[in-house]
Amino acid sequence: MMNNKPPTAGSTGSSGNAGKLVIPTYIQRKGQMGKNDVEDKLQKIISAIDQIYLENASSLSFQVLYTSGYQIVLHKNGEMLYNGVKKKLSQYIQGVRERIMQCTDETFLKELLKQWDKHRTSVSMVRDILMYMDRNYVKQSKKTPVYELGIKLFGQEVFHKSTLERIQRLIMDIIQKDRCGEVVADRFLLRNLTQMMIEISKKEIYETHFEKRFLDESRQFYTKESNEYFESSTATDYLKKVTQRLKEERDRVDRCLHEDTKAKIEDVVKIVMIDKFKHRIIEKDGSGCIVMLQTWKVDDLRLVFDVLSLVPGALDPCVELVENYARSEGFHIVKDKNKEEEPVDFIFELIQLKERYEDLLVRAFSTKKGKNIIRDPKFATCIKKAFDDVINANERFPEYLSLYVDSKLKKGKTQVSESEFDVLFDQVIALFRHLREKDIFEKYYKSHLAKRLLNQRSQSDDAEKAFISKLKQEFGYQFTTKLEGMFTDMRLSRETNEAFKYYIERYPNKKPQVELSVQVLTTGYWPITQSLAITVPEIVDKSANIFKEFYTTEHTGRKVTWQYNMGTGDIRANGYDKKYELNVSTFQMVILLLFNEKSTLTYGDILNQTKIPMNDLKRNLLALTVKTKTHEKLLSLTDKVLNKDSEFTLNESFESKLIKVKIAPVVLKESKEQAEETKQKVDEERKWQLDAAIVRIMKARKTLEHRDLVLEVTKQLQQRFMPSPEMIKKRIESLIEREYLERSQESRSRYNYLA
Repeated sequence: MMNNKPPTAGSTGSSGNAGKLVIPTYIQRKGQMGKNDVEDKLQKIISAIDQIYLENASSLSFQVLYTSGYQIVLHKNGEMLYNGVKKKLSQYIQGVRERIMQCTDETFLKELLKQWDKHRTSVSMVRDILMYMDRNYVKQSKKTPVYELGIKLFGQEVFHKSTLERIQRLIMDIIQKDRCGEVVADRFLLRNLTQMMIEISKKEIYETHFEKRFLDESRQFYTKESNEYFESSTATDYLKKVTQRLKEERDRVDRCLHEDTKAKIEDVVKIVMIDKFKHRIIEKDGSGCIVMLQTWKVDDLRLVFDVLSLVPGALDPCVELVENYARSEGFHIVKDKNKEEEPVDFIFELIQLKERYEDLLVRAFSTKKGKNIIRDPKFATCIKKAFDDVINANERFPEYLSLYVDSKLKKGKTQVSESEFDVLFDQVIALFRHLREKDIFEKYYKSHLAKRLLNQRSQSDDAEKAFISKLKQEFGYQFTTKLEGMFTDMRLSRETNEAFKYYIERYPNKKPQVELSVQVLTTGYWPITQSLAITVPEIVDKSANIFKEFYTTEHTGRKVTWQYNMGTGDIRANGYDKKYELNVSTFQMVILLLFNEKSTLTYGDILNQTKIPMNDLKRNLLALTVKTKTHEKLLSLTDKVLNKDSEFTLNESFESKLIKVKIAPVVLKESKEQAEETKQKVDEERKWQLDAAIVRIMKARKTLEHRDLVLEVTKQLQQRFMPSPEMIKKRIESLIEREYLERSQESRSRYNYLA
């Protein structure tokens, strides 16, 4: 076998220098070689190339051949040697092309690879022989080195027009069979062909002659397959097919093709099978995304997300669909007048709907990074927009949400256990975030909280404070200052009652006939209406005055006003078989004490004697005429429609399963008139808040354009409510009239602050 170890030119040898190249002393180093000598030596090299390709290299002398090449180059005949070798290699490769073209399709590619391997081995031997030429002539003349020349010539000759189409067709046949699930005989054939094309020239052979056709035919294949398969399958099965095809193409590239082809073939599949079907996947009859939402197939929607997210923008139709569907489901709840009859159920349905879509976001429309689940921003935004519209579509929502919290935090059958408080608060806050008019909720919540605290109906002070803490954390301390003040008042009231007991012990002659427990409320914190001048029994009035005298003595300068509409009373009922203790509102206590004098009274009589406002009187009276699971009704009413002549009669056969009977007015939805009154109060408060924000901003900035002032005010107040530009403009005009601001003389749209 010919020794291929590169020789070291110019070394001298002896018997001890085995393995080193020995240049004979007869080599002429000076002067010119004769033409015949050059041709003889060239012919030796050409003949040697024939023997190498005939696989007879073992019969050749590497030293003689190397020396011949060395001498030819040394005597300035490098071009002749280079061109002679190039011509010989071309002739051989042309013969290879002709031989492989005679093969059948079954053996063609295998024979091509066989000849390629043989050529690579042979041309590497030729390179070793002509190493001196490569290092000198080729380098100086900027020619292609021998090995690279051989590879290039193989590409030019074998990937010739006459063979190129056949090579392309047969390679694509292998890929086509693989796609159709047929067993490919030689799994390494395609990989070896790819390596051959890349070594010859990635750009000119692999990309130009193979990859381009591979992508074009793949596009045609998947266009045909996708159209046929989509029509005959469900949307889910089609998406599974897309996923399968993408995996197959990635695996094929990893196994057989160049890595740069992966992104290109993926793009073909994505454009043909995903992008062109993004709308049809959404709308497909019987199985599209619309049906998936209607039947709540979360796993199928997950598949939609995983596949369509591979193409930028392909998910947009799905995002729009989810937003519209969530909005329509929400509107079905908030615009149903029948559902408004039960505010607690109304809110509970919205909570369930919200949690359903939050779960959908996590399970279907999210990605995973490590242990963290990242919700897709587009889907998260669309769900937010949908619920923003839903929550704000019903103007009574703030009231209903407050009623829902009230029902869960007060003692009774609707209360929740302490272990459920955190979940409850998170559910409420999740809905509350979407509410634009948060100040209206605050108004109602303050009213309901006041009733719970004053009537001692709150299940847990810790729970109440925990919810307020969550509100504070979400929306700032300004939102909860008054609510926290209510708890401060309750604490101080307990201390005041202890002091009052001590006061009575010191002055026994001032002991009230009625046992009092008084809550002293700060006017700004509580939802206190104008004091109602009702007529209370004399013993109650005298007892109240004793406390008033005590309090004003202890706190000089403070004014005490009784809010009878916010209190409760305990009455002992001794006229029945059992002695009962009735826990009622202060208004109900005043009403019931009238029946000590007469057993029957008309509505008009009660109204005249108590001076209780008509709406409050109706609520409190009707609660006394209701039979419950635990007790009979206390009063009987003659008429179904209440009027001034309607008679109320004391039920002398009243009985109860419980000794302590609670008959407090139920917390009801506001009437339209009451809702309008609340809205007017909120609007009035908003005016002051807008004025304060405008003055605060202008005081700091001194001068501002109208547009910038509107943006600043909106930014400051949007946590409480969303002021309209028209509303802000009116308040600016009002402040100009009151000389807090002035219009700039330079521009009518600019304002200056007046100190």
